[in-house]
Amino acid sequence: MKKYCLDSNVFIQAKNGPYGFDIVPAFWDWIDANVQQGNLITSSEVYKEIVEGADELADWFKERRKSKLFIAHTIEVQEIYQDIIDYVTSNYEFAYYQLFLEKADPWVIALAKYDEAIVVTLEVLVAPNSKQVKIPNICRQFGLKFINTYQMLRELNARFTL
Repeated sequence: MKKYCLDSNVFIQAKNGPYGFDIVPAFWDWIDANVQQGNLITSSEVYKEIVEGADELADWFKERRKSKLFIAHTIEVQEIYQDIIDYVTSNYEFAYYQLFLEKADPWVIALAKYDEAIVVTLEVLVAPNSKQVKIPNICRQFGLKFINTYQMLRELNARFTL
């Protein structure tokens, strides 16, 4: 069974865009069901990022704090995280990698690598000579598959009908 590790922007964009809680509540039920089936995970760092906001998404996260969605970091995940830090700090300028390392992004990648999961993000690859540190580029460096939300929904045969 494939497992998917979701970036913060998957949740944020869903809430702000096509899957708002008031527009497609079935999307959020689908997330819950797939968490229970073991298909979807995310880093506990994503939890921390999202609950900083005082909105409906933060409340949704808080209600699921003890669910199987949020994975705490094992020693093995921390070791992979350190490999990511080493790579990023050696290959990017401080101003660019600092922003990347302040977010949950490297934790999402480390967790996905450890759990052999596919990273789900709305970020896209940038040119290899770009100064920006983007999840897809780091995934590629560490041999991880990455897809967007819509690809994940198709792979998991999501259907939201009336």
